[in-house]
Amino acid sequence: MIEVRKDYIFPTSITCIDNVLELNIINDINSHIEKSSILNKENRVSNWQSEKSPNLHTHSKYKELTDKVLYFSKLYLDDMSFEYEQHYISGMWSNILKPGETHSPHTHANNIISGVYYTKSEGNSPSITFLDPRPQAKVLQPEAKENTKLNSSMWYYPAKTNRLILFPSWLQHYVPVNKSDKDRYSIAFNVMIKGQVGRPENFQSAKF
Repeated sequence: MIEVRKDYIFPTSITCIDNVLELNIINDINSHIEKSSILNKENRVSNWQSEKSPNLHTHSKYKELTDKVLYFSKLYLDDMSFEYEQHYISGMWSNILKPGETHSPHTHANNIISGVYYTKSEGNSPSITFLDPRPQAKVLQPEAKENTKLNSSMWYYPAKTNRLILFPSWLQHYVPVNKSDKDRYSIAFNVMIKGQVGRPENFQSAKF
């Protein structure tokens, strides 16, 4: 008897969570972002980001978000079956993407998980777009009858208010031009682990 089994190897794990915070908490965060943008307006004319030291996770207004990030990032790590002693937020900062602005392709080096949380995204606000990290997969690309996760070299997730997205820090991503007439508010963050990484007997280990 012929037996066929479809399988998919080397996946990239993305976690998307909606309805993360209560509306009053989101409003408080947006108010803080707006006040911060006025104070730092002269320092960042475009693609505004909060203070140079990305430590919003230590701010009282971001406590509920910080707790959610730590909770869901632990689920992410455990789902990957990684061995680690602790995990922590290494940085958190706010962003304002105004109409006509974009965010070029980049990764988040020196971390294990990165993510974004949207506090204000209206209309056709641009989505976060991830790029296939396998250059050899683009050697031959037949025209697809339908774009799916199996045949696409990029994939996007809509920027929806109260949505949290987690992804591996090495995964390259960008934000297309904001073609809406509204500002797009988001909170970006990185998560790192502590403890022994890898096993010494394999000669590929480190202590963080």
